Amino acid sequence: MPHCIIEYSAPLADKIDIKHLIQRVHHGAIDAELFERSAIKTRAIRCEDYQVGDNHLGSFIHITIKIMPGRTDEQKNHLLTTVYDSIAAETSCVCSLTLEVIDINAKAYAKHLTSGR
Repeated sequence: MPHCIIEYSAPLADKIDIKHLIQRVHHGAIDAELFERSAIKTRAIRCEDYQVGDNHLGSFIHITIKIMPGRTDEQKNHLLTTVYDSIAAETSCVCSLTLEVIDINAKAYAKHLTSGR
């Protein structure tokens, strides 16, 4: 834990290095010092169909960070701030940048680890 999920509008791939954005979000989660490094998972989802407000050409990035319950609001805000600070400079061209932390329902979550790749 956590799962860092970056959703972004497709045209941003021409303006931002998405692989680097994934690394920056990942390192932001590490820098928050709330999780084991090996437990952090980060991925990006390209959105071809979207609308931002009334602007059909606007761009967006939305980062959802799913964590197990038990963190305080202060820890969650620290996580948001740390991740935001790690990406702020390279996302200045984005019309809408949003971030949220969501507590996972631990009773409705399953995890299975294998030694394979």
